[in-house]
Amino acid sequence: MPANNRIYYASQSVQLQPQNSDGTSVFSTYYVPQGLQSVGMTTNFALTPVFQLGQLELYENLENVPEVEVTLNKVLDGTPTLYNMCMCGSAGIDGANNKELVDLVNNRVNFRLGIWPDTVSATTGNASHFVDCSGMYLSRFNYTFPVDGNATEEITLVGNNKIWGTGNKTMSASEFNPSGVKTPTAPGIIRRYSFDANNSILPTGTAGIPTPSGRSVARAYVQSVTLSADLGREAIQELGSMAPYFRYVRFPLEVRSEFQVMASDGDKVDANDFTNVTGCGQDFRNVTDKPVKVTVCGGIGNNVGSLTLDLGGKNKLTSVNYTGGDTGGGNATITYSFQTYNKFKVSASGTFSESKWIDNTADGDYYS
Repeated sequence: MPANNRIYYASQSVQLQPQNSDGTSVFSTYYVPQGLQSVGMTTNFALTPVFQLGQLELYENLENVPEVEVTLNKVLDGTPTLYNMCMCGSAGIDGANNKELVDLVNNRVNFRLGIWPDTVSATTGNASHFVDCSGMYLSRFNYTFPVDGNATEEITLVGNNKIWGTGNKTMSASEFNPSGVKTPTAPGIIRRYSFDANNSILPTGTAGIPTPSGRSVARAYVQSVTLSADLGREAIQELGSMAPYFRYVRFPLEVRSEFQVMASDGDKVDANDFTNVTGCGQDFRNVTDKPVKVTVCGGIGNNVGSLTLDLGGKNKLTSVNYTGGDTGGGNATITYSFQTYNKFKVSASGTFSESKWIDNTADGDYYS
C-alpha cells in the first residue's frame, strides 16, 4: 500500500457503539452517523511536577490519567441524531428517544475513527489505520438552526482511553457502498423552511420575544435558534486505580437557548428597577417562565417524521441584546437569551428514528 499523502473527508469514517453506564453492556454493532461534517480529537496528558530541596532541576514529572476529547459536527439531515446515538445505551437508538436527560446521562459510547488511503472515493472494506476511544461520555451539545445554511448538531465526548492501531482493521459497519454502485442519500437536509413553526413553541409574550405589530401571523421574524448545554463530566477517582471509575454530570445543569430575530419594533422588554416600590406582597419580577420547544420536519415521502428538542416550560430570559442598524446599511437584530436547568429531551419520529440509516444490518432498506 502506498503512503498516505493526506487525510480528507472521503478517506475517513466514524463509528459509534453505545453502551450502558456499567461499560460492559454494549449495543450489538457500531452505528455509522450520517451527515458528519467534521471530527476532531484532543489528547492532554496531565503532568504534576515534583521538586526537592537542594536541587533546582526537576525531580520527577508524574503522569496522571490522560484526558481525551472528541468533537463531532453533523448536518441535521433527517437521520438519527448524534445525541441519540451516544446516549441510547445497549438498547440501541430507541433507548434515548423521548427520554429525559437525567435518564440517559450515565450511558457511555465507544468511538472509532477509521482512515483509508487518500486514493479511495468511499470508505469501504478495511481501514488501514484506526483509533478506538472506549467508554466516552457525552460532555457538550449544541444545535444551531440558521436562516441561511444548514441546521447542525455538534457534540463533544470525553474519556480517558485512546488506542491507535494499523493493519487493515475490519470496519464492517462503515461499508457505505457494499455493492460498489449505490451511495446513501439523506432523507432531507434541514434548512429554514424545515422549521416547523406550527409545532414549535418559542418563548414569546411579555419578557420574551414580541410579535411584530401589524403582522397577521403571531410570530417574530426569527433568524436563528441555538440550543446548548455543557454537562461538565467531573471525574471520581478511587484509591488503588489509575483511571476514574465514573464521570458524573454536575447537577443542576444549565441548558441555554438563544433566539435572534429581525428587529421591527424594538426588543419590547422592560427592565424595572422597582424604585419606590416597597412592602410585602409586591411582585418584584421582570421576567417569567416560558416554554421552549423546537420542532423540524424530516425529508420527503411517506415517513417524513420530525425531530423535537424540548426544554420544558421553565425557561427565563437572561439577556436581550439589540444591535445593528448602523450607517453601514445593515439591519438591526435582537438576540434573546434564555436559561433553564436539567430539562432537555429529544423526540424523533420517521427517518429521524430509523436505525436503518446508521446500522448496516439494514443495508437492504438503506441503499435504495
